Amino acid sequence: MMHEQHLALDLIARLADRFGPASRIAKELPSWLEYLTDIECPERPRSRPSAHWWEKVRSIAHDLVPSAGGGEAETVQRNAALFGDHFGLSRVETSALAFVALYKLFDGFEHVVDGALETGEVTVPLLLSWFCAAPEHEIRAAMRASGRLTNSGLVQRNHGRLRSRMPFDLSDRLTLALLAEVDSIVDLIALMFPRAAAPEAEWRDFEALGRDADLMRDLLSHALAKRRPGMHILLYGPPGTGKTEFAKVLAREVGAELRAVGETDDEGGEPSRQERLAELTMASRMLGQRSDTVLLFDEMEDLFAAGNFFLSRPTPSKVHFNRILETNPIPVIWTTNSVKACDPAFLRRISYSVLMRPPSGRVRARIWRRLEERHGVGIPDAALPEMAERHDQAPALVSDAMEVARLCNGGEAVVSQVLDAAARLAKGGADSAPRHYSEVPWQQGLARADADLGRIETRLAARDASRRVSFCLEGPAGTGKSAWARHLARVIGMPVIEKRASDLISKWVGESEQNIAQAFSDARADGAMLIFDEADSLLADRRGAERSWEVSQVNEMLTWMESHPLPFVCTTNFVEKLDPATQRRFTFRIRFDFLSIDQLPLAWAAHFSCSPPAGLSALTGLTPGDFANVARKVQALGDSDPEEILRALICEDAAKTGTARPIGFGR
Repeated sequence: MMHEQHLALDLIARLADRFGPASRIAKELPSWLEYLTDIECPERPRSRPSAHWWEKVRSIAHDLVPSAGGGEAETVQRNAALFGDHFGLSRVETSALAFVALYKLFDGFEHVVDGALETGEVTVPLLLSWFCAAPEHEIRAAMRASGRLTNSGLVQRNHGRLRSRMPFDLSDRLTLALLAEVDSIVDLIALMFPRAAAPEAEWRDFEALGRDADLMRDLLSHALAKRRPGMHILLYGPPGTGKTEFAKVLAREVGAELRAVGETDDEGGEPSRQERLAELTMASRMLGQRSDTVLLFDEMEDLFAAGNFFLSRPTPSKVHFNRILETNPIPVIWTTNSVKACDPAFLRRISYSVLMRPPSGRVRARIWRRLEERHGVGIPDAALPEMAERHDQAPALVSDAMEVARLCNGGEAVVSQVLDAAARLAKGGADSAPRHYSEVPWQQGLARADADLGRIETRLAARDASRRVSFCLEGPAGTGKSAWARHLARVIGMPVIEKRASDLISKWVGESEQNIAQAFSDARADGAMLIFDEADSLLADRRGAERSWEVSQVNEMLTWMESHPLPFVCTTNFVEKLDPATQRRFTFRIRFDFLSIDQLPLAWAAHFSCSPPAGLSALTGLTPGDFANVARKVQALGDSDPEEILRALICEDAAKTGTARPIGFGR
């Protein structure tokens, strides 16, 4: 006979001793015996049950209680004793822990306990009193909400099992651990809170965090060395930005073990909020004396979302959680996708927090190489930097895309297709804004500007040059304003973040300002040059504003422009529409104009292999963009006749002056 059956039968024998033949217990007890064993009890008399019948049933109940015979219940009690010693529980508290575990684990024991409670003649404290061999007042003291069993996280108040008469519960992770065959409490701790997998990233992959990363490393190192309680680090940002991976790297940097708390149980089930907090408490108590361990609590926002009645997932007590944050003996790294769902009272108790962003271009290229080595998709080394520049998604998404490509026996085209689909999904089905494309590289000789562009480039490329510089590039469309800005970024070795007005302006009040702030913040974090195309839409003259948000949007731009420490560029075709306050925000105001007569042959040679006809010099309103547009037409039609090319250029020139368009090729 297994130990769990022995314990249930022993409980039945105690009930038989306590109650008489007329009790409701006497009415139900024979069926409990038959549920647990194959024996058939004497039939209960139809009239008033006699003492003689009851003595027979009692005798059977006592005869069926042999000594314990091993089994899982014996393992549960042994492991409960290990937890009791580690947490400093009394004998009564340890026995109560075993009782709750037996109730949750074994149907026979649960059947007897529920049946006895349903009669209304016994209570949970009375049953615990018999099981623990202790008076009821000691049981009530051991099970109170402020007792060691509850404060340790071992025993929880039962909120989820609505049909259960048992007011106490255990987390699924603890329940499974109690069943494990282990030799020591060390084994139980390792089973409940395993070490996180080794990180795949490197410290330098998070160089964009800069001083934030260094401060977190110092903070965590000193907190562990001095065993400082209440130390918490919060990593927040969009999914896939490497929050969990950075937590692993950070723990490795300080020589600590990282153990995850509150994740899925061994059967893949989702723990409740109450269970996640209980596991945090248990882990802190179990590991709190160590100076080489850090806890990881992913998806912090799950604790603070609105309660769901159907899932019975109540929001935790703010007072209780505040106490956890303030007194927790072991450092915790928290992650969340959004801090908007978190109560400010909780956030105020975070020691340090960092917004995680996708890595910058240089770091992305390095990560792409490492991911290619891991997945073996077959992307050529030469193609990786360009792909990393074109796809700015987080490493986790890139890894998923490479896995899809490998499974489909695809290469770089499949990786790009998957990442484009992911970007489209993130934007609610809208495609990302197209990146600028030029058929020919930037040529200084094709720019007609009222400033010495070469001198500016040389000076800003110098090591001792100040990076706090800004540009307003104005002039007709196609004159090369944005192209020069991207060329300047390459010269001085900076990645580019390019924003159009459509990327930033939102129909929701306040969201445009948030988008503007985010753009400047991203550029600062990535060390990137920020380029605003169509800046007149973002910096329109406030004197003509009709709505309050039009003013606040310009104010937001002006505030960030004045304090931004890195180069940024605004381009516009309508400089006269800019707010007057922008005048002092720009270090350089440069006008790009139509190509001069001397530049026209250079532009022709850059796009066409034939010699230019004589009539080219008569055109005064052409830009490099016009030549690029006509070159696309020539390629599409397969026509390289110089006269037809000239006619197309005449059409481009005439469109700007409003004159009639000639009939022919360029129509």
